[in-house]
Amino acid sequence: MGRRKSIKLSNMAPEDLNDDDRISRLHDDLIHHIYLFMDTRFAVQTSLLSRRWRETWKSYRFLNFKIERPIDHKTGIKFPNFIHRFFSDRDHKSEITTIDFQSNSIKLSNLKETIIYAMSHRTQKVNIEFLSDKLTRRGGLDISLFRSQFLQDLHLSIDFELMISPSLTWDLPSLTSLNLEGVTFTLNPPPPPTDSKCKSIDLFSHFPNLKTLVLIGCRLSNIDTFIITSNSLHNLSLIDLNHNSEFILTAPNLSSFTYHGMACFSLSVKNLDSLQTANFHTIYYRALQKQPELVELMIKAFEQLHKAKFLAINSDVVRFLSVFPEVVERRRCPFRSLTSLTLVEHRLPPSSIVFSDVIDYFRSSSPGVKVNVEIGVAASWKIRWVDCL
Repeated sequence: MGRRKSIKLSNMAPEDLNDDDRISRLHDDLIHHIYLFMDTRFAVQTSLLSRRWRETWKSYRFLNFKIERPIDHKTGIKFPNFIHRFFSDRDHKSEITTIDFQSNSIKLSNLKETIIYAMSHRTQKVNIEFLSDKLTRRGGLDISLFRSQFLQDLHLSIDFELMISPSLTWDLPSLTSLNLEGVTFTLNPPPPPTDSKCKSIDLFSHFPNLKTLVLIGCRLSNIDTFIITSNSLHNLSLIDLNHNSEFILTAPNLSSFTYHGMACFSLSVKNLDSLQTANFHTIYYRALQKQPELVELMIKAFEQLHKAKFLAINSDVVRFLSVFPEVVERRRCPFRSLTSLTLVEHRLPPSSIVFSDVIDYFRSSSPGVKVNVEIGVAASWKIRWVDCL
């Protein structure tokens, strides 16, 4: 076999290089599609593959940052420096469709820079998640940073404060979905202790297209009245909130309401004419056995949700209603249009709970209600047992 003849690249014509360099001939849309499957940091590193790829990442519209530590030991990239240089070097005329930012070590300065950049580049969807279980409460963001005519979907799962001025008008006209998790709502400046009017906030009334609002694990700091007003809202979830606030709800198109939390929940509504589904889960423990006022509050909340046709409650709601029969007898069940009652629990409840009495309470106002029970692996057996009551 003869010796293979070597070819020097310097002797090759440009057209020959182009024929072999297929990666440089890929269309920008295809390159951007490839970026969808990688972290944005790696998308930037693809600039080493080809001269033409050096600029391609600068116009990419779907940004994905998932940072597990300030210094990525796989790439050697120091994220705080990277995020600043990335936004500085990016094509500022190119809009952004999505920013997905996940980290277990978010610096407040990086977070502010990301939000400001997103709001100024017509971003439609922003997802910022703090992945660590350790709460730090390391500072706050002025809620006025979130101002955009184009933002449609905002998800914040962070342990920073959102500082709110009582006179603030939070205006996001295109927003359809808002999910806030682990956020502390703080009035800034703090209101005088005796001024109850300054301790109320109405954040969502200037979101004319809001369809879904979810608050999970949020803390309402020094807020007496939390007002939710929306003519477009369809789905509302209030889960595990830390608060001593009264909730005032006006949502004529709301079809689904969910509350998971302590029984001391004060709710006033002005218009829930479209309500179809209500989910109400609470927490019961022995120390509450001498607090019938909690059942009074819970039934008052039920009265506000009385137009629901589908109701789901957990076994702790049943506990409360069973422990204070005198309150139940005094307060008529407000649900007069129920077609379905679901008892939801992941474990078997203690035998001391008198299911039949509680079910009779709901059937007293809705005789034809269908009762279902969802309890772990025994769900099907329990359904048959309840239907026989």
